[in-house]
Amino acid sequence: MSATDPDSLQTTAPPRSSTTKSQRPLACAACQQRKVKCDRKFPCNACVKSRVQCIPISVPRQRRRRFPEAELLQRVRHLEDLLRQHNIDFDPLHANATTAEPTETVSLEQDKASPEIKTEPTFEAKNLWLAMSQTVRPHRSLPLMDEILITDYQSPNKDESEDDEDYKDVEDLRDVAGKKSWDQLFKNSTDFLLFGSLIEDIDLQVLHPPDHVQVFTLWQVYLDDVNPLLKVTHTPTLNARLINATGDLTNIEPNLEALIFGVYCVAVMSLTEVGCMDIFRCEKEVLMQRYRFGCQQALLRCRFLQTDNRDCLTALFLYLVAVRPDADPRSLSSLLGLTIRIAQRMGLDNESSNVKCGPLEGEMRRRLWWALLLFDNRVCEMGDYRAVTLSPSWSCKVPANINDSDLRVEMETLPQSHDRPTEMTMAILRYKVADLVRHSSFFLDFTNPALKALANPKDHGGSLEVLQQRIEDEFLRHCNPDHPHQFMTIWLTRGHIARYLLFQHFSIPLEKQTWQQRSSAITHALTMLSCDTTIMTHPYTTKHSWFLFFHFPFPAYIHILQHLKREPLASQAELCWKTLSESCKVRFTNPEYEAHPFHKTPMFAVFTRIVVKAWESRAAALRKQGETEQEEVPFIVTEFQKKLLGSEAPSLENMTSSDEDTTSRFEDEGMVMPFPMMSAAGPFSCFDQGALDIWSDDNLMDVDMGALDLAGVGWPLLNISGT
Repeated sequence: MSATDPDSLQTTAPPRSSTTKSQRPLACAACQQRKVKCDRKFPCNACVKSRVQCIPISVPRQRRRRFPEAELLQRVRHLEDLLRQHNIDFDPLHANATTAEPTETVSLEQDKASPEIKTEPTFEAKNLWLAMSQTVRPHRSLPLMDEILITDYQSPNKDESEDDEDYKDVEDLRDVAGKKSWDQLFKNSTDFLLFGSLIEDIDLQVLHPPDHVQVFTLWQVYLDDVNPLLKVTHTPTLNARLINATGDLTNIEPNLEALIFGVYCVAVMSLTEVGCMDIFRCEKEVLMQRYRFGCQQALLRCRFLQTDNRDCLTALFLYLVAVRPDADPRSLSSLLGLTIRIAQRMGLDNESSNVKCGPLEGEMRRRLWWALLLFDNRVCEMGDYRAVTLSPSWSCKVPANINDSDLRVEMETLPQSHDRPTEMTMAILRYKVADLVRHSSFFLDFTNPALKALANPKDHGGSLEVLQQRIEDEFLRHCNPDHPHQFMTIWLTRGHIARYLLFQHFSIPLEKQTWQQRSSAITHALTMLSCDTTIMTHPYTTKHSWFLFFHFPFPAYIHILQHLKREPLASQAELCWKTLSESCKVRFTNPEYEAHPFHKTPMFAVFTRIVVKAWESRAAALRKQGETEQEEVPFIVTEFQKKLLGSEAPSLENMTSSDEDTTSRFEDEGMVMPFPMMSAAGPFSCFDQGALDIWSDDNLMDVDMGALDLAGVGWPLLNISGT
């Protein structure tokens, strides 16, 4: 007999006791468990449609005893409301029961490991479906905390009420409207929005490396070259999952497979052409095309546009990092906007959501959110977009300073942050700086001044100078320069802070800048170049060149050159030319850079002109002072001249100072010209022809170019004509 036959289901039903008191039929066990509407017949329509056995519930569940002080709580709440209406100060019964209804979210780390850390109220947006359901709650006039206390002591004699059933209906509607309906209505219709359509008959197994040796070689490359800088995966757990998955690639879980392909992509991206050929005996471009396609198809199988899975989101993030060197920043910025929207839907930006996920999952969500935000911020700078995501409008906290080995799946509380360098120190120091910057007025002035009312820099470090000193005292002084990871932590962090200190200088109006502030700005620019040169020239960092080329210190170059143009005999002039030349040796003569030859781009002629004019100013000033011995031409000048002569860019004949009158005219008028963001890794391909036309010989003007690498600069407000 069929399992769905009503007669067969009827015979299996337990007989109702004749002595049982007559009562309103209750929802069956299956409907209560699945939280669906039950028609209270036997068998019910929901069970028949679902082909499951319908088991009626004859005895109502025991209700908790009603809280005897319910009326008292209502009266207290009413009296408190009256006090508020008359602006009378008082201590409320529940401190968080205010008009804004803030809820104190205390992280697990703060609960057990760090009692000295003060808890901060987090204001979480209200949920529409919960607000709708409040109209049918039995104690809807009470705040949520009081209602929980009351329902814990409900009367055991009260049967399941109509209000409870209606409340379940609203919860069911919330679940259906929020996810189930979209899953059913748009099951496959959105797959074509990105990466094309899913190829159903393709076997992703053939796109994996041909043997397990190459799989774990790529995994090791990822752990050495990429993971220390991004820290978006948990090595112990992912390593175990990878071992199990490689044993049977045909039955691998889709989200995990997408993540593995993402690891393949960034691992190959981090290698040089020579390194890729030596390790895999295959060209880098061939491997990249193979694994990119595999990652795209794996993401489509996961339905990544609708995903709520962290592995899937991490795979998408790694894919975008891998394609960044070959992608137009404008296009990449658009895809990152989509990725951030997915992360926000998952609640990664909301600390209250992260706390609910447990120590390991919550910490990995924080790491992924911050890595995604800083990557998006950098791409926005390259594409000349405002860094709108780096703002005080979200509440995700900076991850803890702990190693991966400190995190385990079975943990119930987050370990205390270490006071010594860990695997996460390099990442969290950059996050701490960014956390302060997104709350700083100088940054919001350039991105979204309307959010300055939400900013609270005192709770996020105070000021850049204070945070810089704290980082030096609490972290960097404990780092060992002989340790590769800690060596990079020292110099990357110092360069990162110097960059934002220079950014802070650009927010000061020219007429309010003091001589000391201008001198400090040059010091910050020199620090940026010195830190970059130190990292680029050290053998420890060779494997991380992909990351270093992504962060080109262009604002420091231009700010120093403009300073040298206007003050050719400044006290720091010799140091500036020396620092520029040392940076040029590693940035523009490095064989790695030949993959993206800067000297063959239209921008090179513009950059060379700035360098040559700055040096001509110094040579003329020395001649005017009667210096008979000509100073040696700096390396950066001779190198740029050689590359310019050997390239397809305009000749040096057009690089003379014949435009002094035009330059002076623009300087006198105080005009400022906007300039697109510089690309980070060499191609500088984000410039359109219209932007380059204004840099012709007839239109060249001197501006403070230090702000070139800043996201969304309000150019009319800067009005900078000198340093």
